[in-house]
Amino acid sequence: MNKLTTIFGAALLTLSLNSFAGDCPALSGEFTIGRGETADFATINDASNALKCGGVTGPVTFKLEDGTYNERVVLSAIPGSSAFNTVTFESKSGNNSEVVISYGAADATMVLNGTTFVNFENLTIDHKNSTYGNTLRVDGKAGNLAFKGVVFDGVEVTRTGTQSATVLFTASASKSDVAFTDCEINNGSIGISKGGNTSEAMDAKTSITGTLFFNQYEAGLALTNEDAPVITNNVISTLSNFGSFKAMNLDNVANNVIISNNIINAANGSYGVAMNNCTAQATNLGQINNNSIAVGGATETYGVFLTGSTDNQVLNFNRVKLTINGSQTTSQAYYRNNGSGNNINMMNNIFYDLNTGGYTIIGNTYKDFFNQLPSQSNPSLSVSANGIMIEKVSPIK
Repeated sequence: MNKLTTIFGAALLTLSLNSFAGDCPALSGEFTIGRGETADFATINDASNALKCGGVTGPVTFKLEDGTYNERVVLSAIPGSSAFNTVTFESKSGNNSEVVISYGAADATMVLNGTTFVNFENLTIDHKNSTYGNTLRVDGKAGNLAFKGVVFDGVEVTRTGTQSATVLFTASASKSDVAFTDCEINNGSIGISKGGNTSEAMDAKTSITGTLFFNQYEAGLALTNEDAPVITNNVISTLSNFGSFKAMNLDNVANNVIISNNIINAANGSYGVAMNNCTAQATNLGQINNNSIAVGGATETYGVFLTGSTDNQVLNFNRVKLTINGSQTTSQAYYRNNGSGNNINMMNNIFYDLNTGGYTIIGNTYKDFFNQLPSQSNPSLSVSANGIMIEKVSPIK
């Protein structure tokens, strides 16, 4: 008799005081999902239905046996879930390539609707055989969601628009406390699209760290209406030739955004980091630091593109490379429009144009806290910046 049979058998004898429904026991502890004889649930949706019916009274972990689960998974609000009573779905073997949740029809492979305090670890969520839709869509007021070591395989056909984003957080309500750690996000129109709800407080505590964005067509990462997201140590790589491709697209992002130690390789793309109406505080500046950005393409190309009221930002130790096929225009490495934003602090950045073979240091608002560097283009520039010698040397790799 497996664990689940024991639980439900006991429930038939007496109603648990801890249960949330008359005939469903609240869950707590570790359970197995799979086809093995000792598995507690045959499918993920069986486990989801048990959560919906009975809720939880303690931390719950579902261990998924190796295999492909051909099902569309829907999770809603889980009664009893909290910062202590979390629910985790993870690979039993710890290998994310051995546990695949796959759904080939339209819409989404996994839908979280109003779900909170749920974690996913070392799984693959697959939607690549569909013509449109999402691997994951998060609806309603949701939050405290964590994804670690998860592979998201989005649609492989060329698409634009959020309906084919690999991971989509809709703007139906606020979605805060969301973390992606060491994940892999493949294909789709947009890797992660997180819209934010304009009628509620901004989404907060979004963290994207150590994640690979590969082969998106329209954008790698798109965040809107966010409060101080942290985007660090990620790689965005694509061969997309979409005329307005944006590796990172941030719109209406407030306060101390951190964009650091990211690598962007979009040789045919148009924008590296694009920020519109992103306003930090004069006492707590946004930080765009130590990023390596390579962009090119047949249309106008920009490494760092600031528009609107983008204000109170520091750009420090970034490397921007304009590829050989890039269309020539002004202010390519760093562009700032004449909107209302100001106090853009540029320090120790290296801009390299493969077409001209020269380094460029730009800044009509240039402010170097260590050495006042020239605010002009000069292929033979050789100056000291905070003890680091910037010279015309071999191209940045």
